[in-house]
Amino acid sequence: MSKSRSILGIDLRVNSVKVVEIEQRKDGVFLKNWGLTEVPYSLVDKHPQKQEAQAETLRQLILTRKIKSKNAVVVVGGGEVHVRLLTLAGVSRAELAEVIKWKFAEEITFPVEEAIFDFYPLPRSAAALDEKNDYIAACISRQLYQEIEQIIHQAGLNLAAITILPDALQKVFEFETHRGKDKIISLMYMGKRTTNISILKDRNLEFNRELSIGGENITLAMCGMVVSDKGKVEINPEKAEEIKLEYGIPLDCEKSHKFADMPSSQLQAMVRPALERVQDEITRTFEYYKGQTGEAAINKILITGGSSMTINLIEFLSQGLGIPVVSPAIMDGRHYDKKLADKPALERVLPRLSAAIGAALVGDEKINLMPEEVKYWWRPLTRRFIKPQYLAAIFAVFLLLLYGIFWWQAQSLQKELALAEKKLNEYKPRIASMALIEKAAISEHNKQSALKAHEAQRAKLPKIFEDISRLVPESVFINALNLDQGELQLWGTA
Repeated sequence: MSKSRSILGIDLRVNSVKVVEIEQRKDGVFLKNWGLTEVPYSLVDKHPQKQEAQAETLRQLILTRKIKSKNAVVVVGGGEVHVRLLTLAGVSRAELAEVIKWKFAEEITFPVEEAIFDFYPLPRSAAALDEKNDYIAACISRQLYQEIEQIIHQAGLNLAAITILPDALQKVFEFETHRGKDKIISLMYMGKRTTNISILKDRNLEFNRELSIGGENITLAMCGMVVSDKGKVEINPEKAEEIKLEYGIPLDCEKSHKFADMPSSQLQAMVRPALERVQDEITRTFEYYKGQTGEAAINKILITGGSSMTINLIEFLSQGLGIPVVSPAIMDGRHYDKKLADKPALERVLPRLSAAIGAALVGDEKINLMPEEVKYWWRPLTRRFIKPQYLAAIFAVFLLLLYGIFWWQAQSLQKELALAEKKLNEYKPRIASMALIEKAAISEHNKQSALKAHEAQRAKLPKIFEDISRLVPESVFINALNLDQGELQLWGTA
C-alpha cells in the first residue's frame, strides 16, 4: 500500500483564488485545509495586474492557512479553454496527436503553433462494431499556461498539472453519477460570469459547453430604480448582490421576503428576463445535444458553483426545465481532517470550492494541459541522443564497461586463488606432521585395545580351567590344549 500523498487543488478563474489541500490516505480521502478569497473585481480584465494580485493572494493564503503541500493542480475553464468530443476512424496512434491538433485549428482564435492540447480515449461499448473511437480533447493557449505557471511559481508552489472543469466535476460527483450510471446526467457549474454544462452518458463525458451567463447576470438584472411607498430607491450592484445572497431571487410575490422598503413584485419583474435567459440557454444546449447525438432527454441535473447557492434558483430551474435539479453533497465518500480549521465556514462555501476539490482529486489522470516539454522533459533528450552513431558509441562503451567489470572480477579471483595456494603450501608440513601423529595415535590405540583384550582373556583362564577340570572325567588325560578367541580345542587320552 502506498504512503499518504497530499496535493493542492487550485481554482483561479475570474477574480477568485480558491485552494484546497487533499490527502490520499490508506483509509480514504481527507480534506486537510482550504482557503478562499477574491482579488479586486476591477482587475478582472487587466493583465498582468490581475495575475500579480492572484499570486500574492495565493501566497498569503498558503502562509496564513499553514498549508504544507507544494504540488498543485489548477483547474481551467471559460472561453479560453476548448473542450471537444472527437470521433475518429482510421487514425493510427502515431498520427492521433497531429489529427487532433488540426481539429482544434478550425475553432481556436490563436495560432495553432501556440496551442497546448491533451486528450484521452473513451471506453468502447461492447455493441460497437465499427472502428471509430471517441476521444475527449482539450486545448488552451501557451499564454494562458504561462500566466498560470507564473502565478503558481510566485506563490512558491510547483505546478503538477492543469486539468479542465468537466473532468474535475466528474471526479467530485463520481459517487452520484455511479448511482445513475444508466441515465443521462448533466453536470452544471454556475459561476459568477459563466456556466459550464457537461453531459454524461454511462458516466462518460459526451458533451461540454461554456455559456457566457452566470450569477452576475442575475445581480445586474436586479440593479435599477424601484418605487415604494416611501419613494424611489436605487439598487446598485453591491446592494443587488446583498439582496440575492440574503433573500435569493423572488419567484412568488406573496411568499417572497421583502428587503427593506423594496417591493418584491418590482424585483421579480426586473430579474425575470435574466432568469429566463439562463433557462433558455440551458434548454438550447440540451436540445443541441439531443439533435447531435439523437439521445433521449436529460434525466437529472447536478448543479454546483457559487451561483448555485442562490436561494430559489434550483426551484426555478427545476420548474422551468422540467428536469430534477439537485445540489449533491460534495464530500460524499470523503472525510474532513480532524485538524481542519473553520469547518462550519467551509461547509457554507463548499459549492464554490467544488472545482478546486475536483482538481486535487483528478490530478493528471485525464487531461493535463501542460506543454509536452514540461510533462515529458526526457523526450527531447531521448530524440536528440537516440541516433545510430550515438547508439553505436553507447553500445561500445557498454561492452567496454562490461569487459572491464569481468576483467576486474577475474583479477580479483586470481589474487584470491594465489593467496589460497600460498596458505596451503605453508600448512602442508603441518598437515603431514599431523597425519603422522594421527597414524601413531591409531596404532597405539590398537595396541592398547589388544592388550586390554588379552588381559581380559587371561583374567578368565582360571575360571575356564576350573570348568574344564569339573567337566572332564577322571579317566581322561589331557595331552594338549589350545585356547583361542571364542574357541577351545582339547586333545587327550581316555
